[in-house]
Amino acid sequence: MSDDFYTASARQRLERIEAERAAARADLAAHKANSDYESAAYSIQQLANLDAEQSNLANLYNRHVASQQPRQREYLSPEERQARPIEKMDWSDAVELARTSRYGKHIKADDPGMIQGWHEAQRRRARGE
Repeated sequence: MSDDFYTASARQRLERIEAERAAARADLAAHKANSDYESAAYSIQQLANLDAEQSNLANLYNRHVASQQPRQREYLSPEERQARPIEKMDWSDAVELARTSRYGKHIKADDPGMIQGWHEAQRRRARGE
C-alpha cells in the first residue's frame, strides 16, 4: 500500500510517541536516582498513557489499512450462482453466463465485445427495456 497522508501522519506520531517514551524512561531513571517518588509516579503514569496512545494509534491505523483493501467476494456455489436473480448479477456472473454458451466457452473478462455488450445491457436496463 502506498503512503498516503494518513499513514504518513500516523508514522510521524508513532515516532513522536517513541521519543516521548524514551524521555519518560530517562526521567524515571533520574527520579529513581534522586529518590523522588512523586515525580517517578508521574513518569510512570506518562509511560502508561503513551502505551495507551500507541495502542489506539495502531488500532486506528489497522482500521484505515483494512478500509483501503478491496472486500473479498464471498464464495458462491454453482447452484447459488445459478439461482441468483438477474438484478443481483455482477460482472463475473455475466462472464460466467457467457461461458455457458457454445460460442463463448473461452471468453475472457477483458474481451472488448464482452465489455461492449455489458455496457449496452446497462444502457437498456437504465431505459427500462
